[in-house]
Amino acid sequence: MRVLVTGGTGFLGSHSVRRLLADGHDLRLLARTPAKVAPLMAKMGVDDGRLDVVKGDITDSDSVVAAVRGCDAVLHSAAVVALDPTMEAEVDATNLAGASNVFDAALAEGCDPIVHVSSVSALFPFRTDPVTADHPVVGNDEAYGRSKAACDLVARRHQDDGKPVVIVYPSGILGPDDWTESINLSAVALWLSKGFPTARNISGSYVDVRDLAAIISASMVPGQGPRRHLAMGTYVTAAEHLATISEAIGRRAKKLPTPQPVMWLWGRLGDVTRRFGRDIVMPSDGYDYLFHSVAGDDSPTVAATGVEFRPLVETFRDTFLWMYEAGHVEARDIGVLAEV
Repeated sequence: MRVLVTGGTGFLGSHSVRRLLADGHDLRLLARTPAKVAPLMAKMGVDDGRLDVVKGDITDSDSVVAAVRGCDAVLHSAAVVALDPTMEAEVDATNLAGASNVFDAALAEGCDPIVHVSSVSALFPFRTDPVTADHPVVGNDEAYGRSKAACDLVARRHQDDGKPVVIVYPSGILGPDDWTESINLSAVALWLSKGFPTARNISGSYVDVRDLAAIISASMVPGQGPRRHLAMGTYVTAAEHLATISEAIGRRAKKLPTPQPVMWLWGRLGDVTRRFGRDIVMPSDGYDYLFHSVAGDDSPTVAATGVEFRPLVETFRDTFLWMYEAGHVEARDIGVLAEV
C-alpha cells in the first residue's frame, strides 16, 4: 500500500518507516523540514530515494489534505512530546489540531487503515489493573497527557462510527537508533552514569521501539475496521528494573538512593526549574507515573498482530550499546557491553 507517514523524523516514526519499507509498502513522508529526512534515514540504514517526501505541517490542514491525496493508508505518529511546562502552549496548539486534521483528510480520502499512535498517558491515571486497550480515556493534568487524551477521544468517536481507525497505546519507548534523542534518553543516561533511583514503590512499563514498529506495520491491513492495540510491553518494579540493568551490563548496576519524599521534591523542583530553562530530568507528572503504574494486558495485541514482545534485557542491551557507540554514555557505564 501507499502509506502517508507523519512524524517520520521522530524516534518511533523513523523506526516505523524502516519497518514499513521492509514489509513492502510505498511511503510518503509529511515533514516540516524535508532536509532532515535524508541524514536521519542514512543513519537508519534507509535509502531515502525510496521515500516521497513532501513539505508540510500537521497543523496546516491544506498541506495535510495535499499529502494524503493518492494514499491508501496513514500512520499518524507526529506529536509534540514534551513534559517541559514551558512547552505547554506548543503541545496544546499542535497535538489535537494535528490529529484532527489527519483524521479528517484521511477519512475524506478513503484511507484504510488510519493508524494513530496514542500513549498510555491518555489512559493515566490508571483505573484498572491490568490496563487494557479499552481502558477509559482519562488524561492527567500535564499538557502532553491532556493533549493525548483529547486526541484519543476524537479517534474513539471515529471508531464508534465504524471508521477504520487503529489506535496504538505504547508505554515508555526504548531502543537503539534513537538519533533524534527522544524524551526517555536522558533518563536512561542517568541510570547508567549516576544510578537507578531505588525508591521502594517505583514501577513502570517499557516497550521496544522495534516491536512497536512491527505492531504498526502489522496493523497496515485494510478491511478490518476499528481496532485498539495496547503495547505496554514489560512491567517492572524498581528491584526488577535494577536487576535487569545489572543483567544487561554484566555487573551490579549503580543505585541512586532516592526515598519517595526525595523523588516528590525532585519532581516539584523540576517543574519550577524548567520554567527558567533548567532541566532536572523529572517533572512532577513523572513522579506521579513512577509511583502509580500498573501492568498492561498486551495479549490481545499479540494475538491480533503476531508480534511477540522481546525480553526487556535485550532492549536494554541494545539501547545501552547504541548509546555508548553514539557517545551518550562512557565505557565504564555499560560494563561488559563495552567489550563487544
